[in-house]
Amino acid sequence: MRFRASLVLTLLASRLALLAPGAAAQSVIPPLPTTGPYPVACTNIEQDLSRVPEGESASLYWRGVASGDVVRYVDALLVAPGDALGSTFAAPGDSDLFDRWAGQPLRYVYLACYPTTGANQRADYALPGNVVVPRMQRGAEGPILPASPAKLPVLLYSHGYGGSPLDDAYLKALIGFASWGFVTIAPFHGDLRYSVFGPDATSRAVSIPVWDEFVAMQATRPLSMSAGLDQLLARADWRDRVDASRVGAFGISQGGETIALLAGAELTYGLFSLDRKRVTLDSRVRAGVGYIPYFGLDTLPAFGRDQEGARGLTMPFFALSGTDDPIAPQEMVRKAIDRMEGPRGHVLLSGQGHDLDPASTADIVTWSLGFLAAWVNDDASAKTRLVQVERVEGGLDDRKEFYVDPTGGGTTPGEIVATIEYYNASLDHYFITAFAEEAADLDAGGQVQGWTRTGHAFKSWKAGTGPGNDACRFFGAEGRGPNSHFYTISASECEKVKANPDWTFEALAFRTVEPLSAGCTDEHQTVTRLYNNGMGGEANHRYLTDPQEVERMVARGWLIEGPVFCVPR
Repeated sequence: MRFRASLVLTLLASRLALLAPGAAAQSVIPPLPTTGPYPVACTNIEQDLSRVPEGESASLYWRGVASGDVVRYVDALLVAPGDALGSTFAAPGDSDLFDRWAGQPLRYVYLACYPTTGANQRADYALPGNVVVPRMQRGAEGPILPASPAKLPVLLYSHGYGGSPLDDAYLKALIGFASWGFVTIAPFHGDLRYSVFGPDATSRAVSIPVWDEFVAMQATRPLSMSAGLDQLLARADWRDRVDASRVGAFGISQGGETIALLAGAELTYGLFSLDRKRVTLDSRVRAGVGYIPYFGLDTLPAFGRDQEGARGLTMPFFALSGTDDPIAPQEMVRKAIDRMEGPRGHVLLSGQGHDLDPASTADIVTWSLGFLAAWVNDDASAKTRLVQVERVEGGLDDRKEFYVDPTGGGTTPGEIVATIEYYNASLDHYFITAFAEEAADLDAGGQVQGWTRTGHAFKSWKAGTGPGNDACRFFGAEGRGPNSHFYTISASECEKVKANPDWTFEALAFRTVEPLSAGCTDEHQTVTRLYNNGMGGEANHRYLTDPQEVERMVARGWLIEGPVFCVPR
C-alpha cells in the first residue's frame, strides 16, 4: 500500500492532537507508535566475511577497533565499496582539534535507511549477531522510494561512542525514523580508530596523548555527518529525491554532542585550561535532538568552561536526559542548553540511565518527531504543541523540564497584560492577578474586600498567547492548605503542586518565559519570587521586579527563592 505524505502528517496530527485550549488534559498526549507507516529499505552494506581473520569478528570492523598498527574499519569488508555510500575528505589542519590526523584524508562509510513501498520485494540482509538490514540494495541497485512526496526530509543520525549503525539498538532506531518518512543516514564513526578513551570506556585514566586522541575523535564526528549529507545531495540516485531545505539530526550519547558540534558549539581541547574552539557549522541542519547526550562532566565540560562554547547557538535543539545517568548528567546538558539562543527544550526521563531502554522508546519517538516536525518541517501547529505538552502517556515517567521558543513560533501573537500586585493588611498577604475583571473587583471592594494596590506590577502575556509557558495558579485547599496563592511556570513544579493535596489548581493565569541559569535576557525583566518563611502561620509569596523592594523584604525576614519569570519590559 502506498502511503502519501498527507497521510503521514494526518497520522502525526491525530496522535499528537491536543484537547481544546484550557482543558486540563491538554498537557498529556498519547505516544506515537514506535514504527511509522512506511516499510523501510537500506543502502548497500554487503560484506565479505571471509576477510575477517580467525579469532576476530565483523563487529570489530564496524566499530573501528584498532590494536597496535592494525586499524580495522568496515570499508575493509565491503564487497563493492563503489556501490556503498562512502566519503573521503581531508581533516582541517588544526592539530589542537585533529591531533596527528590534521590535514590527513579521512575515510567514512554510511548506512542510509529510507521509506520505501510495499512493492519493494528485495531480500533482507543478515549479518552476524542477529543483525538484519531490511530490503537492502545489492550491487549498483538504486533506492526504491515512494512516489509521494516528491522530496523526502533527511535525518543525520549519530550513534554513541564506540558503536556502529549495525549495533542492535542503534539499527532499530535508524529503521524507526526511516519508517516515519525520513531518509536517515548514519556514518560508521569508527571512534576506536582514533581514541580508546570515551564516555563509555571502562578505563578513566587520562594522559595527554590519549586526551588529544579523544579530542580528535570528537572533532571528526560532525565533519563525517556533513560529508554524508554531501553524498546524498551529490549522487544521481538521491539528489532529486531528498529535500536539502529539510534536514534534521538525531544523536545518542556521544552522538548528541556531535549534533551540538554540527550546530557550531565550541569543543573543549585544553585538558586543564578548558580552552575551546569551533569545529564546524553546518547551517543546512535545521534542528537537532539529543538522547542522553554526552555534554561532558562537571570537571571536564564538552564545550569549554561552564559550557560557554554553546553560547549563542541558534539551531533548535532538544534533549532527552535520564535522571539516573552518571555518564551524561542532566545538569551538564541543561547548562549547555541555557547558553543557546534558538528554540530549545529538555525532557527528563525518571529512572533512565545511560542506555537505550526499550521502555523509553515511545517517549523518545514522540518527543523527537514532534520537535523535528516543528523545526525541520516548519509546522506551526507542532510548535504550539511543544509549548503546551508536558508529558507523554505510558512508558517511563517523562516530564518536560524546560522549553523556550524565542521566536514565539506557532503560538498566538502575544497579548500583553498588566499583572498587578495587591496587599491585605489584616492577613499581611500579597497577591497578584493578570485578570482585568478580578482587578476591577478588588479595586471596587466587591466580593473580596480588604485588598489595595501596592504600586508594584509587571507586564506579562495573556495565557495562551506569546512566547514561554503559561503560569499555573494555585490556592490553598479548603480546610488544609494556606490561605494564599502560588504561581509557577515550571512544568515539573506545576505537576508536583497539582499532586499536593494542600493546593487546588485554579487557572492558567498568564504567560512568561522561563529564566535561564544566567537569568533573563536584556529584552526581558526578571521577576523574583520571595517566600515569607511561614511568618504569621500562613505561607505567602511575592513576585517582584524591583531590586530595592526585594532587599526590603529580605530585611523583614523573607527568603529569596530566585528568578522565576522573564517578562516583557
